[in-house]
Amino acid sequence: MSDIFEDLYDESEALASVDTGTGKKLSQLVRKLRAVEKEISDAEDHIKAMKQEKHKLSVENIPALMDEMGVERLDVDGSVVERKMIVAASIPAANKEAAFDWLRSNGLDDIIKNDITVSFGKGEDNVAGDVVGLLQERGFDPKTKTHVHPSTLKAFVKERVIEGKPIDLDLFGAFISNTAQIRRK
Repeated sequence: MSDIFEDLYDESEALASVDTGTGKKLSQLVRKLRAVEKEISDAEDHIKAMKQEKHKLSVENIPALMDEMGVERLDVDGSVVERKMIVAASIPAANKEAAFDWLRSNGLDDIIKNDITVSFGKGEDNVAGDVVGLLQERGFDPKTKTHVHPSTLKAFVKERVIEGKPIDLDLFGAFISNTAQIRRK
C-alpha cells in the first residue's frame, strides 16, 4: 500500500515541476498528433472506397457494357480498352486429394510439389547436417534455412538493453527509440 502512496507522491512532484508553458506545448503536440492520425485514417478510408469503385468499374461495369456492345477492344478518349481474362485459383482443402488424383491421372503431376521441413533444436546441428547429407546422397537438393524468428530477436535485444547487458545493435540490425503512443477510449 505504501508503494501506491510513494508513486502518487513522485507523480505529484513531477507535475509540480512542469511549468504551464511546457504543459501547453505538450497539449498542442498531442492535439496535433491526434489530428494527423485522424487525417491518415480518413485518407485510408477514402483510398479503400476509391479502390472498390475502381474494381467495380474495371471488373463489372466496363466489361458488361463491352459485352453488350459485342467488342473485345475499343479506343475511348485516346485510350485503348481491352477485355482480358483474369484467373485466380485455390484448391479447397476438401478437394485436395481429388484434385491431385485428377492431375496425376492426366499426366500433370509435375505441378505438384512436396516440401519437407524438419526443425532441429539446440545442440542438433550435427544431426541436421547428417540429414542434409543423406538427402544429397539420394539425389535431392535440400533447401536449408537457419534463422532467428523476428519476435525472438526483438525480445532478446529488448532484454539485453533493459538489463544493461552489452549488445551490438548494428550487428543485430536493431534500433531503439522512444515513441509517444496515444490510445483513444
